[in-house]
Amino acid sequence: MRYKTITPTVLLILFLFCINSCAYFDIQSRDNFKKEGSAGDSGNKAASVYNSCVIMGKVICKSEEDYPVSVIAYPLSFTNKTLVDYIILDRAGPFMIYVPEGRYVIYAVCDIDNDSVFETDEVSGIYKDGKEIFVENGEIKKDIDITVSRNNTGKIQFPRELQIQDDFDTAIYAGGNGQVKKIYDEMFSPENAAAGWWSPSSFMKAYGANIYFTEQYDPGKIPVLFVHGAKGSPQDWVYFLIRLDRNRYQPWFFYYPSGMRLSLSSRILYEKLADLKKKYGFETICVAAHSMGGIVTRAMLTNHDFSKNINFVKLYITFATPWTGYTSADKGITYSFKKLPSWYDLGRRSSFIKRVMRARLPSHVSYYLFYGKQDKVSKGTAIDERVFVEAKERFGFQCDHETILSDRNVFDQYDEILKKEL
Repeated sequence: MRYKTITPTVLLILFLFCINSCAYFDIQSRDNFKKEGSAGDSGNKAASVYNSCVIMGKVICKSEEDYPVSVIAYPLSFTNKTLVDYIILDRAGPFMIYVPEGRYVIYAVCDIDNDSVFETDEVSGIYKDGKEIFVENGEIKKDIDITVSRNNTGKIQFPRELQIQDDFDTAIYAGGNGQVKKIYDEMFSPENAAAGWWSPSSFMKAYGANIYFTEQYDPGKIPVLFVHGAKGSPQDWVYFLIRLDRNRYQPWFFYYPSGMRLSLSSRILYEKLADLKKKYGFETICVAAHSMGGIVTRAMLTNHDFSKNINFVKLYITFATPWTGYTSADKGITYSFKKLPSWYDLGRRSSFIKRVMRARLPSHVSYYLFYGKQDKVSKGTAIDERVFVEAKERFGFQCDHETILSDRNVFDQYDEILKKEL
């Protein structure tokens, strides 16, 4: 009997369909980068169901009444049988909605009768009297603020019969930039981190993408921002958090769904940092990034439109970052019938990575490169020549892709750099 040779491509497909079968097959349509006879990196349009941009703003309630609020991005440029572009807030406040490219009218609905159902006669606010907004792939449309009032109910016409159930299975948006959270908060659990990879739309509906503090802002301490990688969360940095000199530094964490486009993640990170800078006015910050987080942060730092506004980033350190991406991501795009958005930015043929690697870090940033000599995930891509020459110093350690964040020698070297540079 003859047996056919199992090729690397077949192994990749077996990996996707067997090892991660449950999560892979659960990828939602809004997270599946479907193509309609086009290539994602070629500039052609993806299918309209693909979530690719963000609408940000806040709901303002001037009365003392405090109702749960649903913010709805009503699509004008494509038709859905089911209304899915909405989030639910416990009360008026900031919101973030992850949507496909298109035209929208933004509504706010207050649960005035407190029956856990948002209904047509409870529409309480509309953005700029119904002015439509257009948001493009990769774009963040911000400052979409809506004032709600009980007096508006019955006066604002909603295009269809509305009934959104706020039940046990409905995610309540718990995001908010600069919130104080404990590192072991359930929000940062491995399960939620995995959901951020396989189901970024569900993650965004529950948490958005924000920077979190572990203590109230202290102007006498220097912020140190930690950025996780694929399937990661702030809990990946526990070892560093425990040992960080809390008398001198204040740890911050950027928590985002790692399955979304890296280009969009970097734009959100910029907006969140700019928001905190405006609020607190700090002059210096350190950014530390692990694995894929290094690509996200480098994309932000090398973006010409952003770099002039974030000159407060004085120190930048990366750990085990796969600078030129993964061949497996390219194969996943070619052979898998479901494709996560982040794969398009993680492949070795990605135009996004090419742009990020071609650009240079700003002169005001002191950069240090850390890599693991036993790293079988990033392998040689962690010491790509283009970033290698930019680094003030490069440090290799006897650890792998994950243990680089729990190695005493790694932290001690990191701590010495903080003392020297900040």
